[in-house]
Amino acid sequence: MSSSSLKQRISSAFRDVGHDRPLPASVLSHLAALSASLRQSPTQLADAWEAHSLNKNVEALDDASLGGYRNALAKNAGVDAKAAATAATAASVDKKNLENVAVISGTGLGKRRPGGSSVTPSPMAKRANNAVVAASTATPAAGAAVNTPATAGDRQKQKQQRDGLSAVDGIATPKGAASPSKRQQPGSAASVITPPKSSAKKYADRTNAGKVVSSYNPNGLPTAAEVLASRTADERERAASRRGVTVSRHPAARHPESSFRHMFTPLEKRSVALEDRMKWMSDAICAEYNIKSEEEEMVECMDGVKGEESEFGTWMPVGLPKQNEVLCVGRICNEAHEGKLNGASIRLEGSRQHSSGARIHLDLKGLNQASDQRPPQSYSFFPGQIVAVEGINSSGRTMQASRILEGAPPPGETMAKSELLEHQYGAERQDGDPVSIVSMCGPYTTKDNLEYKPLEDAIVQILQDKPDVVVMCGPFVDQRQPLIAGGEPVIQDKDGKESKVSYEHLFAARISSLLEELYLEDPELKTQFVLVPSMDDAFLDAVYPQPPMEDKTPGVRAPKGAEGLFGDLGLRYVELAGREDDAKSVRSRRRVHCVSNPCTLRINDVTLGVTSTDVLFHVNSDSCNANLAPGTRLSRIAEHLLNQRSYYPLFPATKGVSLDLGRAEGWEMPVRPDVLITPSKLASFAKRVCDTTVVVNPGELTKNTTGGTYAVMDIHPMTREALEEKVSVKEEGASANDAPKDAEEMLEKGVQDRVRVDIKRI
Repeated sequence: MSSSSLKQRISSAFRDVGHDRPLPASVLSHLAALSASLRQSPTQLADAWEAHSLNKNVEALDDASLGGYRNALAKNAGVDAKAAATAATAASVDKKNLENVAVISGTGLGKRRPGGSSVTPSPMAKRANNAVVAASTATPAAGAAVNTPATAGDRQKQKQQRDGLSAVDGIATPKGAASPSKRQQPGSAASVITPPKSSAKKYADRTNAGKVVSSYNPNGLPTAAEVLASRTADERERAASRRGVTVSRHPAARHPESSFRHMFTPLEKRSVALEDRMKWMSDAICAEYNIKSEEEEMVECMDGVKGEESEFGTWMPVGLPKQNEVLCVGRICNEAHEGKLNGASIRLEGSRQHSSGARIHLDLKGLNQASDQRPPQSYSFFPGQIVAVEGINSSGRTMQASRILEGAPPPGETMAKSELLEHQYGAERQDGDPVSIVSMCGPYTTKDNLEYKPLEDAIVQILQDKPDVVVMCGPFVDQRQPLIAGGEPVIQDKDGKESKVSYEHLFAARISSLLEELYLEDPELKTQFVLVPSMDDAFLDAVYPQPPMEDKTPGVRAPKGAEGLFGDLGLRYVELAGREDDAKSVRSRRRVHCVSNPCTLRINDVTLGVTSTDVLFHVNSDSCNANLAPGTRLSRIAEHLLNQRSYYPLFPATKGVSLDLGRAEGWEMPVRPDVLITPSKLASFAKRVCDTTVVVNPGELTKNTTGGTYAVMDIHPMTREALEEKVSVKEEGASANDAPKDAEEMLEKGVQDRVRVDIKRI
């Protein structure tokens, strides 16, 4: 392949994944060299860039971002980053050097590491080897004996020189011989060298604390702190004496409320759960788009009733041959049992009731072709997705798709005018002030210690800003943390004494104690905490849906100071902090709410959906899409959660996620949330999807050894005039008695237009 042809294919592949900016000539030359040396096709290079840009929040590939992308590409290809850089630098863009690159790629350096002499020694080993070669090739001096046996001192020097070899050089050691790096002696060359300092940034060295990295503010609203600063002294004093917001479980939610016996669901019940979800979503899609079957159309015709016409085809079971255009509803499956979903492996599975579980192949070529009626349709598929496909299935085995419906979101909520007035302008509620919600997600400590310094800084900021609600998503005790994964975490007390503790004790000492100190510092603080568990928490059941955390083991009472010895999390001391003598306040105003994962909450008039499982990353890792507008991939993935009416619509689930299909209703999305919080390792963002829902990814509070991000949401009230205005539902020509009495007071909440979201660095 010629150099210009390869570059054109690379440019085209990058445009297909949304990279609209032209690639610089130097970058394009480097990509051509990487393609040859690492044996990566232009499509693979573009896919790797798309994943890298999402993970690192990089918008364009240029000279500045090329190094990070090259390292990520080399890691995916199983090649050392320095080797990839060397190979790419050695290959320039002219024809002669491209031929040299082809010779290098023919040896398969990107896929295997040969042993023996082809292993590159470390710089220290090179110096040692050069000394040995110089000694062996030097001309003997006059009178010197040739082939004189080495003295004991010479042998010791040669041994020290061999000890200077790196661990990589041990790969070339003959079979049966010990590696030189394992025969180090005190005083040898390797043992006296100081190890290089880690280049990873430390949390204490961060310089961008408080910086806003992403924002959602379509109407230019001020922050809650700015609103409070504009109030008079009397208004601020009245605000401090208010009762606070109301946090409650949504009445329509069916999430688990307590621990349950999990992962004992028989195969038959799991099959029934999948079938029930298929029928439920099929009915929702047909109702949303007015799709009817042939039987329903015939009944309407016989009864002389002409219903509303649909712009879509007639519903038909999956796998039934038809020469005309029909519409089938089914579940997306991967034809291959392993590997990522792609355009050639997409299958549509029908229900057992109507289609006997038939599977057909989907031909998506028609979606990519533009016509006079409509442009190429964008699509995004993942395993487990329930979709409606319109097209022609003449053979019964393959459907030529012409249009896709990716689900139907749950209905939006309305609320009575009097209830909105009470929440937003009641003297004991908001009193015209915005509601401030902070959302953060674990891990809450860096990977190199168990001090939880980022969480301490977050608590200090909470004490200063005094938000109404703080949503804390796990993991609180991250089982992936190197110091926790060993099974016996060690912490230091105030006197510097180290002790091994249980996971529950670690939570009590690092999480509960911080919250307790917060309320001891300000007993009148109205901030409420919502604790959402995570499947990565070492002391909780790793099952989805996940029951709420329990403060202590039922029936066991541990004394203060012995938290964690009996499964005690120490959260009850947070409730008592600063108000031990005020039993009425303890009962009437909770400070900590332990909820399930996922959960659907009501905070005053706002419906909040939360899941701590990284569903965005899981769906992104196994999705197949095309024709997406630039910069819309993350929002499209977030739309899937609403269109599938599920907090985790992926099936089969990603490795490590234990779905209990016997509790499938526990991760259903009962209503359309006003705000959906989905923490993810992907780039943090806040976007509006499905018209009325704002999806927020606050990111993780820590990133390896440095700080991460958290989100601040300020939800402003409606104008009093809009709430007090008479809302009429009378249609033209209808009398006042035609409308229900209560219908006049129902309003849409419109949270998407009155919320401000700022994602900040800790």
